[in-house]
Amino acid sequence: MDTLSVLGPIARSSIVDAVVERIRGEILGGRLAAGSKLPSERELSLALGINRLTLRAALAQLEAMGLVVTRHGAGTIVASWRERAGLDALGALAKALGPHDPARNELLAAILEVRRVLAAEAVALAAERATEEDLATMRAVAAAQTAHVHDPIAMALGDVAFQRAVVRAARNVGLELILNSFARLPEEHPELVAALYDVPERTLEQYSLITGLIESRQSRTARELVRAALEQADAQLIRAYAARVGATPPRVTPSARTEKPRKRMKEKS
Repeated sequence: MDTLSVLGPIARSSIVDAVVERIRGEILGGRLAAGSKLPSERELSLALGINRLTLRAALAQLEAMGLVVTRHGAGTIVASWRERAGLDALGALAKALGPHDPARNELLAAILEVRRVLAAEAVALAAERATEEDLATMRAVAAAQTAHVHDPIAMALGDVAFQRAVVRAARNVGLELILNSFARLPEEHPELVAALYDVPERTLEQYSLITGLIESRQSRTARELVRAALEQADAQLIRAYAARVGATPPRVTPSARTEKPRKRMKEKS
């Protein structure tokens, strides 16, 4: 079979996406500093080997992401992504940073911290709003996870499914959309998944604890205990990831309520 006929032409949208990923990586990696001016369209299109229409489509996407600003008469300026980008930049930021970059380890700590906030609040709301059908869904997802203990990627995807069941039980569409920003991480960053799910039994244990807290209908207690349990677990995960890549783990400051969360959970169950 003719290889060329199998491959076919590259869609223009694919070229645009490749250009977006390239420039976005340079911006998020700090190699294109905020406030700096990009080369002219002519220079940039020649450097990237693309035509101007493709470049303009890519720049339009980057502007929509909050990464660049096009000003009439001034050209295209690199924006401050910390002030303009959204949560969907997390995955791209992780790609832009090398495994030994200290900023990557700090990013992992930040991602886990946001996850803790999301999880604690979602569980608290679910404790007030979950139906028996919601609880049944959580139990079913948790039961299915036992088959994935030797497959980190499948474990991570199942974990997202469990988190989604909890968030949906919270009846808050904003939390669902935030979760979507994290749902892509397992497939985009398998090296992170290998560290995050290195002890699958610990993840399985968390499911029963979370389900029990939601069943208790004590939202305030649920919020505190989930946050405390995840702080301890995440500190271990950060150390494991740092050891895997040979980096120094960032300092994690625990809250005042992290003392013996597992014991307190069992007392409240």
